[in-house]
Amino acid sequence: MKLLLLSSLLLGAHVVYGYEYALQFSAPGGSGLVVAGYQFSNNTVIGDCSYYISANGSGRGSHGTITYYYNTCTWDQYGNLLSTTPVSSAPLAPPVLFVSGTEVVYGASGTSTTGIDSRGFGFVNTPSPHYTWTNSGLYAVIPDSPYTVVATLTSDGDFPLQYSSASVVASVSGAVTTTAGTATVASTTCSSSVPSGTSCTVTVTYKPTAIRCTTSPYGYAYTNITLSLVTNGGLSSAFTEGFTITGLKRCGD
Repeated sequence: MKLLLLSSLLLGAHVVYGYEYALQFSAPGGSGLVVAGYQFSNNTVIGDCSYYISANGSGRGSHGTITYYYNTCTWDQYGNLLSTTPVSSAPLAPPVLFVSGTEVVYGASGTSTTGIDSRGFGFVNTPSPHYTWTNSGLYAVIPDSPYTVVATLTSDGDFPLQYSSASVVASVSGAVTTTAGTATVASTTCSSSVPSGTSCTVTVTYKPTAIRCTTSPYGYAYTNITLSLVTNGGLSSAFTEGFTITGLKRCGD
């Protein structure tokens, strides 16, 4: 029975779908970090999150020390860390079920898989809706006047993305800028359900005109906008764009 199950997983490896979420864990200044998912328990991933810390000796002729920290961790199916339990030795990895691209799969539950990615992190592959911004993280130099930003997202998950709402905030970057200006969501082409494989846009109007002055000798101000969505798309990052605004009045002039 186990052999039949393993054969089915091997033969069906190419049809296991899902979005890959990194298993979250940060070692406090450690080295040799191993993060890997080994098995499922209901909707929870169980695996290894171990590391070690090296310390140099303090006296002449002394030797450095290495302290190992072995842990069993649990995560939800979006890679969020739920618990960390110290153990006496590193959890043993189960036999590999199959390898798919950069993923070494140790555990499977239905069409969800977990293991370690050769790019350096543990993962859980969860069938889910998801979206990716195709033009986030840009930077623009703009005058002190209203500016339009068109943020494009692609629904790249297994199921349609259910879109509810969008919100945007402006923030100050650096010390020379007194206020952030204002940002509003002007419009969107995203319907309440965005089919997988399609794209839509959210248009933001950014107005730096609320910035009263700058302490920059060149009349520059530095700000950012952050656009967030309410969807059923799990952990998807916000859209960001940074600005250098020119032609501002200098504070005190």
